[in-house]
Amino acid sequence: MRPADRGNNIFIVAGEVSGDMAAASLAAEIIRLDPAATLRGIGGPRMAAAGVTILAESSTWSVIGHVDPLLRLRTHLRRLRQVEEMIRRSAPALLVLVDFAAFNLRLAELLRGAFPVVYYFPPMVSVRRGNRAAKVARLRMRLLATLRREADAYRAVGADVEFVGHPAVDVVHPTMDVPAARRRFGVPVDGPIVGLMPGSRPQEIRAHLPVMLDAARALRAARPELWFLLPVPTEYLARLVEPPVMASGLPVRVVPEIYDAMAASDVLVAATGTATLEAAVLGIPMVAVYHLPWLSWRIAKRIASVPYAALPNILAGREIVPELLQDQMRGDAIAHIVQMLLTDAQQRAAMRAALREVAADLGPPGVAARAAQHVLMRLSRAR
Repeated sequence: MRPADRGNNIFIVAGEVSGDMAAASLAAEIIRLDPAATLRGIGGPRMAAAGVTILAESSTWSVIGHVDPLLRLRTHLRRLRQVEEMIRRSAPALLVLVDFAAFNLRLAELLRGAFPVVYYFPPMVSVRRGNRAAKVARLRMRLLATLRREADAYRAVGADVEFVGHPAVDVVHPTMDVPAARRRFGVPVDGPIVGLMPGSRPQEIRAHLPVMLDAARALRAARPELWFLLPVPTEYLARLVEPPVMASGLPVRVVPEIYDAMAASDVLVAATGTATLEAAVLGIPMVAVYHLPWLSWRIAKRIASVPYAALPNILAGREIVPELLQDQMRGDAIAHIVQMLLTDAQQRAAMRAALREVAADLGPPGVAARAAQHVLMRLSRAR
């Protein structure tokens, strides 16, 4: 395809479940604002449902930490070459990258100068030492930051960046009230209910779910009336969690309605990351957990510039959510904090208030629409 024929063609690259969700919202808004736009890309079922022609399924592609990409180097490089070739063959007027930094940053380097690029959810740089922000800035992409501190960090090194807000503001909306949700999920309407959120990557589920089930077992022994909800966004992840859940014999309901399950929980046990920010939007008290392979953890500790892992704590600049990381992430430790939150109404109220402050700084509604407007403005310049 010659440059003059590129027209309204946009190529979107997203990976993992979270990237598929964010890219789908963006794609839907692009099509709403410009029905003539033609969207192709690498993504998952949500992007396809939003109107993107999917050339390769990537919602199950995932890497964690700094060692995982090296362990899967051959697969990683093969996928990069395949996607690079697809993009060059498609010759889009605009390339839109969504999150998935371990893959998309390398892709941007390979395609540098070939196409105009917009990066929605650019790599987080404000939480790490080094000059990553400057390296990203040198790729001369239009960055659409979802956190104010990220926009500030990129702006400080001269990057072309705009703060558009975090999409959690738009998408984190339960569809049912709490009693209706609990009835739908088959758990007691009057509680208490604990939500378990081990993460959306297979590696996270393998690392976190067994420990969360240990915690659930300890909690259930102390409080036999407790039930648990485990929301998973895809059938693929449901197939991963159901065998250990069934083997545990615990009253855990695996459900697809993520935000209804979160809102129906009195307390959450959540892997650090997007889920903790979504919980902040809902104002649900939580304990944040995470476990990395040893070498990845050592590298992460070395490059981290903040003392926190959970996004609400990073954004607040203080610990408002208890964190249990690495060897601290034990079933008894999780159970102790959850029990404390369930029994201490004053502590729950204080955490909710602090979480509301964090959520208030995520920007106004209409995030995907604002991001889509920036994409289309860059598209009009690229024609």
